[in-house]
Amino acid sequence: MMYEFKVSEMAEEFGVHRNTIRNWINAGTLPAKEGPGRKYLMEFHEYERLCKKFGREPHLHSVDSVSNRARETLGEIDVEPLVISGGKSVLPEDPSWADECLTCGTCASACPISGVDGLDPRKIVRMAVLGMDKELIESSWPWKCTLCSKCEESCPANIQITSLMRKIRGARDRARVPEPIHKSVTMCLERGNNLGIPKEDFVFLCEDLGEELAADECPGFKTPVDVHGARVLITVNSKAVFGEPDSLKWWWKIFWAAGESWTLSSEYWEGVNWGLLSGDDEAMQTVVGRIVDNMKRLNCRVLLLPE
Repeated sequence: MMYEFKVSEMAEEFGVHRNTIRNWINAGTLPAKEGPGRKYLMEFHEYERLCKKFGREPHLHSVDSVSNRARETLGEIDVEPLVISGGKSVLPEDPSWADECLTCGTCASACPISGVDGLDPRKIVRMAVLGMDKELIESSWPWKCTLCSKCEESCPANIQITSLMRKIRGARDRARVPEPIHKSVTMCLERGNNLGIPKEDFVFLCEDLGEELAADECPGFKTPVDVHGARVLITVNSKAVFGEPDSLKWWWKIFWAAGESWTLSSEYWEGVNWGLLSGDDEAMQTVVGRIVDNMKRLNCRVLLLPE
């Protein structure tokens, strides 16, 4: 069983500074590895061993048992969550943010667009903590954010700012999402890629580029499409297919020189997931699921996302 924790939570539990926990992890004293959402994972028995070493009783359970207990509890009570536009809430997942965020400005100093139209990551965090959901959803700030995560990486309190930005985006009515993003998501779901390029056109282009490559630099080269059992499955940016097809040749030449076993899929080859960027979790999961299906269908072992 795995034990999931945040640095701040463990620091409070053992009565030490957050940097002490980080130092333990870096030194290997605390055998933990990075997990999802700026959290860490470690074997539950290692957590118990650490508690014993410091003379403490474990007061938390493993991830599995906590999840089971939570489901049992929620099944016994009537929970009425706070919801807003679209039936979603953008309130921070962890209410401790109100105490943990120091408004120190480190996130703002790391943000490449801080100050543009007044954008400031710490303002966004504070507004979320104060329940200013409507103002955040109506704001243009989340759509100016590039989701580069520099703010989150620099935050000394490990506030999950990038996750918050995606939640705000996801809470906006889909009809009011910036048109290029919304159109790309819709097109990808309906036609398999963000620009709606037909399967026949994609395959023809790939084969044509392969013939050019074989004639110019790579004798015997043939673009591998739907090759069952290839080691690597490659996705493609539809923008490159539409506007810069010759750019594909550069990494094809590398694979040819290396003797790599790889393939493209004739369907659902898009490598840009606008569902991720728009905060549309359902669309994101659909696009990811298609790629996973391609991996299984072609029996590939490695996935490469050049994007």
